[in-house]
Amino acid sequence: MLSSVNKPSYKFLVALLLLLFCVLFSSCSTNITLPADGSAFTSCQDTTCTPSASTSSQGVGTGAQGVKVFVEPDAGSKVITDAINQAQKSVWLEMYLLTNRNVITALEETAHRNIDVRVMLEAHPYGGGSVSPTETLDTLHAAGVKTKTTSPDFALTHEKGMIIDGTTAFITTANFTLAALGDSKSTKNREYGIIDTDPQDVQTVITIFNADWNRSSLQQIDAPNLVVSPIDSRKDFLTLIGSAKKSLSIEAEEMQDTQIEQALSDAANHGIQVQVILPKGSSSDSNGKGITAIERSGVQVKESSKLYMHAKIIIVDGQQAFVGSENISTASLNRNRELGIIVSDAAVLNTLQSTFQLDWSNSRSA
Repeated sequence: MLSSVNKPSYKFLVALLLLLFCVLFSSCSTNITLPADGSAFTSCQDTTCTPSASTSSQGVGTGAQGVKVFVEPDAGSKVITDAINQAQKSVWLEMYLLTNRNVITALEETAHRNIDVRVMLEAHPYGGGSVSPTETLDTLHAAGVKTKTTSPDFALTHEKGMIIDGTTAFITTANFTLAALGDSKSTKNREYGIIDTDPQDVQTVITIFNADWNRSSLQQIDAPNLVVSPIDSRKDFLTLIGSAKKSLSIEAEEMQDTQIEQALSDAANHGIQVQVILPKGSSSDSNGKGITAIERSGVQVKESSKLYMHAKIIIVDGQQAFVGSENISTASLNRNRELGIIVSDAAVLNTLQSTFQLDWSNSRSA
């Protein structure tokens, strides 16, 4: 009789029966770990067996609304320096490269106003320029900025993030360099930045910053529209690509991950139009193998001939888009600290799509 079964055993039996039901009728994922008392299970509906909040991980969000986008090199560094100069309480940066003198000056002047300015920089970036991160941090520290190198827990901190007054997050593809922010007289990059004021998103970016600043571990995030390496970027990329019904429009600096390349190939094999823009010369450098792999399946690949393609965006069916620091590379998805966001705001999508089409027309076949 049920009354003779103790509660933990009863919970486990119910959970086990639910799991068997899911497996028999192929209606649930079977990759599930049951705790000792079976208490994690709360429901089995539609196509997913849902763990309780204490054990579940966030799925891909539907996309942020009410966000703003800026496009480089047209926006210039003013979009960044204005935000810094207008800060009333705090400016926090977690950044791969910071060499743009306009931005550095704005940070120094803001610190002089007794604003809480904090800067974390990657200590060992590739192609960091003539000024080392240590020199930049020393210069900022002398002006009253709180400074640190980024956490050694990651292969690289490749994030390009800024938080203003604890209420606004800048999530960008752009380093704060001359080329990225349109101030270079020679090389100019294609870059995008999202300005996000959603409280949940901003608080999560703050949580990431604090974890990295304090050298503490962060295993999960509580903002489904954010894409964070090494936590969930790979899963989010695969989910976004797999959700496409008609088209995928991608601007990327790298094509160096076999699993993402296979996902793009699978999409093309299913009749989805997949268009990819990479930097000039990609077919003859470390992107060459990836290009060859995806072109076999009908993915259309072009190389940007007007601007250096440093952007990292994925537009899905014109309905959702990823924008962020993540490259399509194994290191970026698995080992770096990276930050991106999924957006569905119609005005932002319109800007992303129109800019992509402009770049596509200004690019040449790989």
